[in-house]
Order: sequence, then C-alpha cells, then structure tokens
Amino acid sequence: MTDSERDKILTDIITLLTVPGVGRGRYWKLIKQFGSVSAVLGASLHALEAVPGIGSAVASAIKHETDRPKAAETVAKIAELGWQILLAGGDDFPPMLEEIPDKPPVLFVRGTLPSPDDKMIAIVGTRHASEQGRRFTTRLAADLARAGITVVSGMAEGIDTAAHTGALDAGGRTIAVWGTSLEIVYPPTNRQLAERIAEHGTVFSEYLPGQGPDKSTFPDRNRIISGLSEGVIVIEAGKKSGALITAELALQQGRELFAVPGAPMAERSLGTNSLLKKGARLVTSVEDVFEELPRLRGEVAARRFRAIPNVTPIEQQVIDLLAEGPRQVDDLAIEVGLSVSEILEYLLALEMKGIVQELSGKRFVLCE
Repeated sequence: MTDSERDKILTDIITLLTVPGVGRGRYWKLIKQFGSVSAVLGASLHALEAVPGIGSAVASAIKHETDRPKAAETVAKIAELGWQILLAGGDDFPPMLEEIPDKPPVLFVRGTLPSPDDKMIAIVGTRHASEQGRRFTTRLAADLARAGITVVSGMAEGIDTAAHTGALDAGGRTIAVWGTSLEIVYPPTNRQLAERIAEHGTVFSEYLPGQGPDKSTFPDRNRIISGLSEGVIVIEAGKKSGALITAELALQQGRELFAVPGAPMAERSLGTNSLLKKGARLVTSVEDVFEELPRLRGEVAARRFRAIPNVTPIEQQVIDLLAEGPRQVDDLAIEVGLSVSEILEYLLALEMKGIVQELSGKRFVLCE
C-alpha cells in the first residue's frame, strides 16, 4: 500500500468515526454490512437506514454531516507528528488484537513495531501500589522479559510503571497502551519512562491528536491491553480498581487470567483475591505463568510433542517453529520451504493428531 493510498483510507476512517452517533460499535456494523469504509461513505441513505442498529438519525448524519476536509487536516497533523499507522486488517496489525470484536479501526504507534510472532503478557494493577507490590511486579516483569516475553501495560502510576520498568531494566521489550493521544504523556511524571518505552519498545494509542486524559478513554484502552496479550496478570487491585475492567475484558476475549494474592484485609488486595476465588490462576512466580501457558516457553511445548510417534521430519520442523509461538501459514511455508498448499497438508495432518490448532487469520499454534 502506498502512502497516498493509506492516507486516503485513514481519511475515510476518521471521516466516518467522527460522524455524530457513529462510535466504534456502529463503525464495525457498517463495515460488516458494506465491506469497506469507502463503501459506507458512498452508500445511499436507504441502504444505511437498513443496517440493524444504525437508525435514520445516524444514517442521515453519515450522508449530511461528514467533514472530510477536517479529517484530511487530521491526517496531515498525524504525518507531521511522525506517528506510524496500523490499519485493522493490515499485515502489521497485531494478530491477537485482530481477533477481538471491538478492535480499534486504526492504531497510532511510536517506537518499534512488535513482530506478529511476539509473545505478550499484560500486567495491570492499582495506581496506589505498595512497595512490596512494586518490587514483585518489577521482578515478575523482568523474569518475563528475560524469557523473551513482551510485557504489556498502560503506563499508569503504580503497578503499570513497575511492569514497564522491570521489563526495560532486564533488557526486554514492553508495550504501553495509552488512554491519550501519542503527543500527550499521561501521567506527566512518566515522561522519561515514555521515552524509554518508545526507544526500546512500543507505544500504542487509538486516539486522534489532541485527545487528553478522560474518564472514558482509560477503561476503553484496557480492551487493547488484554486484546494484545495471551494472558493478563492482575497485581494489587481494590474492589473498584480499573484493573478489574481489564480482567473482565480478558475473560470475554478468551485470554488467560492470573492474579497475585494479597493480605486478606488489605484494601488493595480485595479485587485480586476476589479474582482468585472466581477461578483466576494464582501467580507467585513466572513459573506459574508458564505452567498455564506452556507455549510461552517454547521448549516446553516442543519437548512435549517430540515424544509423539509417527511424526515426519517436516511435521517436526513445523512443531519446532510453532514452539516459538503462533505462525501465519504464509510464514510457515517460507520457513519450511514449501508452497502454502503443501504446508496446509502438513498442518491438517498435525491438527488431526491433536498437535496443532488453527487460530483466526490463518495462524497456527501448538495445542495445549
């Protein structure tokens, strides 16, 4: 895709998203109905009104209240700021995030794009962390980073900050998902941390330039934190902590949920202890995470499947590649040196043996 093609699509997306009454939910309903954002903008009033959940007022707004010149100005501002752009459905869009129903239509990026094969775990928790909670978070994040896991969090004060710092100090990668646009650092006290993350990891935001902190944006960005990750670890969360929103989203998205136990009477542990009572996996070390998600530590899964009889050399090669994390079928074909149709035959055989399972987006992973 050329820059001009990308800018046109982005202009269309911003044009539609900024129409009064068109939120993310209605945006995806319209895309599902018409196939593309340009088709939505070109649809007749009658066709728009026929989409379930749109209604005459929103349909009329799409036909008569769009502001494409303003959207084009926003696209020019984004280019001026130097943000990278990821469009949902594009090759660079994070594959785990592509699976969630309310994915952001566009992500803005600072830093280095993560690889589609990166293994990610989110760590979230209270802004008012105890010193013990910070120390545990820093150690856990460092252990995950040293194991090649990318640590995802929201760069809030407290647990989030400790998670990012622990991963960076261990020489690993971390991703911060912001509840503001990328030119607004929040909290301002984390400006230096933000620069470290942009230099050694990735910062994501779905918000257009000028979007400051808002009570709705932070809970909303939590779905991206959990959506990026194979599992979410909650450390120190009170009964009304925002981290519990992330935990609920993780369950809705089919992610593994972990929680770190705390003192029974501690206010900041009421939420995490409640998650444990409801079935979250207890975490006291990185080994608890790997025990629940062995594919994150690829050699565990590879060793497990090497004992299976009647595996051909090519099937074993596929197993060893998938032990490092999920792979798209095109990438597997290139790495093994076969055509896509040929590699699909081997993947089908492995699926029949209960070794491999297919995810969305033609990605494959070792079975649990």
